[in-house]
Amino acid sequence: MTRRTMSWPDRVRAFIGSCLSEPLYRLFSLVPHWEIGLGQHEVTQITQTYGPLAGRRAVHLSDLHLDRYQPRHDLIVEAVDELSPDWIFITGDLLNVPEGLPHLFRFLARLRELAPVFITLGNHDHYSGVPVSQYADLSDRHKITLLVNQTIVIPAGVGELAITGVDDPSLHRADLTCLPPPANRRFTLLLAHAPSILDQLEENHAVDLILCGHSHGGQWQVPWIPTFWLPPGCNGRIAGTHETSRHRLYINRGLGWSFLPFRYRCRPEIAVIDWTNEQAEVKAA
Repeated sequence: MTRRTMSWPDRVRAFIGSCLSEPLYRLFSLVPHWEIGLGQHEVTQITQTYGPLAGRRAVHLSDLHLDRYQPRHDLIVEAVDELSPDWIFITGDLLNVPEGLPHLFRFLARLRELAPVFITLGNHDHYSGVPVSQYADLSDRHKITLLVNQTIVIPAGVGELAITGVDDPSLHRADLTCLPPPANRRFTLLLAHAPSILDQLEENHAVDLILCGHSHGGQWQVPWIPTFWLPPGCNGRIAGTHETSRHRLYINRGLGWSFLPFRYRCRPEIAVIDWTNEQAEVKAA
């Protein structure tokens, strides 16, 4: 089985998280100027050596938590525009409360003007009480691709890109039976919200790169103190690249905040994935 049942401790943590998050997000949405440490983002470069997709570029965003459109969201759109991506991937925690839907899709629609947008759902998207069918309907209206345990294959030059999006692994909603089989000249990208997806993959799963978020990079990085804020589903993984003998995972620090509207020494992140030609990389070295 590749879809797992949610344990009782996880159910309790999810229930507590849901009960606490909604009133806090509603409260702080009334005072948006209280946000601290979210106005400036970093751009991180990820290089994938795969000849058939050489010259292609994607932008990865995560953890928008977008309940109110703010000026910083305009800056993010401008930054993505300057990066000129072929595709834009967003790995969950799109919003927190239903009132955020128009603000969220205002942002997503602006991104869709720049490149095709592919999104998955995170735990807060389910906590919000918005039905998956409503996310799907609004995504269709805005020509955005919502992947909930689904795969889409896109021709790209002399190769193809398989994009698999699974539902939130931290709530044990991910179903990996939707992963496609390996194929010649195919790069398989897995979009998942929580880093625990790496522990759910098996050796026979043909995945070239996994993109996720969920951790917020710890959100607060206090000197000389180990990261203490990590939600269930991170399994100790905070940010950046993590690898097994078969799979490579990248954890994006995300763009929003959780529970309290500030980050400390943990700037929001936009990740850029560039595919290069192996021979060209060898020459450069």
